[in-house]
Amino acid sequence: MSITPATRVSITANRGVTGALFGVAILSAVIRIYIRAIKLKQFAIEDGLLLFAVTVLCAVTVLCYLTLNDMYNLLDLILLGMGDQLLFDIIGSIPKESKEANAMSLLWWLVLFPVKFAYLFFFRKLVLRLGKIKTWWWCVTVFMVPAAIACFVVTRFACPFTGVVEMIGPSANTRQVRVTSVTTAFDVVTDFMVASLPIMLLWKVQISIHQKLGLGIMLSLSLVMAIVAIVRLAGVRLGGGEVDIVWLAFWQQQECSIAVCMLSVTAFRSFFVANSTPDRARIVSAYWKNKLLRRKALDESGEKGVGDLPAIPSATLTGVRTMIRGSGSLGTDSCDDRQMMLHV
Repeated sequence: MSITPATRVSITANRGVTGALFGVAILSAVIRIYIRAIKLKQFAIEDGLLLFAVTVLCAVTVLCYLTLNDMYNLLDLILLGMGDQLLFDIIGSIPKESKEANAMSLLWWLVLFPVKFAYLFFFRKLVLRLGKIKTWWWCVTVFMVPAAIACFVVTRFACPFTGVVEMIGPSANTRQVRVTSVTTAFDVVTDFMVASLPIMLLWKVQISIHQKLGLGIMLSLSLVMAIVAIVRLAGVRLGGGEVDIVWLAFWQQQECSIAVCMLSVTAFRSFFVANSTPDRARIVSAYWKNKLLRRKALDESGEKGVGDLPAIPSATLTGVRTMIRGSGSLGTDSCDDRQMMLHV
């Protein structure tokens, strides 16, 4: 069996890029989970969605590697037609390969849309008290649900590839292009809708420079996902009009890895979420510091006060002699005065 060079992505490059981006995605997800669960002792809805997306990404990546050679052979068959000898070599495995391809398509959406919803839950914390932006957040969330359902339904029921005739020919190419166009449209529109949230925050909210920088980074990553989806659709056809199924699978797999990386960045919340209590924390810290310093000064001086206030030093009389009253006798200073008077 030959591995066709007709596609713009060689099998070696496919394996290398897929493995590299998958590794980066897993590493970034592990770092995020460590920061959130171990360091910050926090676990939110977006963290659960990330774990789900990572699990599905692992499954679809394994399936992608297992079916990579078969995918290239199917592209050979699409290009060469049913009269080629290759048909007799792989005809028995075509139903199995088509089911695996459909399963991969569904799993890709099970990575992408949980990531989108995770971002919505992350931004919810930022727009909770911002009236118009919060209303837009609800609009994006409500639109995201039917968009996800549409991608699943179109992928599952519009591509029932179970035989050779359904996979080869102009009608199959037209159907594949139509399905890719519809699902990519939903993908790109939802990406831009999610990206609109940090745009509105950047323009409407008075936040610090480092927080604006963080939101800008998040925005650029969201646009990278949209760009990858557009590239996937732009290269769907080869020179002869045939659908490049390798190209479609390659770019959708990379989009999933990029999506996980993008979501993992949100673990660094100090860049994105305004800390509402930094001044109060500094005031409390200064209070206890001053209190400890006063306590230490009191201990060193030996004086004891009432509460946290230092004691008032007692008066000290020097050079004065007093007479002790109430005892019927004179003190030492009276005797000295009498002696002085007799001497005079």
